[in-house]
Amino acid sequence: MKKTVKLLALSLLLALLLGTLASCMNAPASDAVKAKEALKNNGYTVTHLQDSLTDKAALAVFELVGIEDLETVVSATNADGEHITIFYFEEAEDADEEWEDVKKYVDDEKKESGEESEWVLDKSGNMIFFGTKAAVKAAK
Repeated sequence: MKKTVKLLALSLLLALLLGTLASCMNAPASDAVKAKEALKNNGYTVTHLQDSLTDKAALAVFELVGIEDLETVVSATNADGEHITIFYFEEAEDADEEWEDVKKYVDDEKKESGEESEWVLDKSGNMIFFGTKAAVKAAK
């Protein structure tokens, strides 16, 4: 009986710990509209590629560099030079498949910009994001 209670208590503690860690995850909002609004509210100028013909053409440019299955892209900058780009894919599996291509794209972007700041590059669910730490935090 005591073993069962201990195991139950340990399981509950583990579940609470995992919940706490998940809520602290350093990732932008998983919804593009929410990320866009959060960035605007934090003083960023935001570009959100969606469904217009021009936006679809811009999304097609990413396909030319090997990044496919994009649903939408949110990109933002502020006056201090903080920036973020969030690629939202149709499915989490698509993000997994495109991970290496996005890493190459980000490396090329870093080299072109000549920026010395630390960039964050990560994936979460159906999105891959990169940018400065402050911008990632603002996109939550």
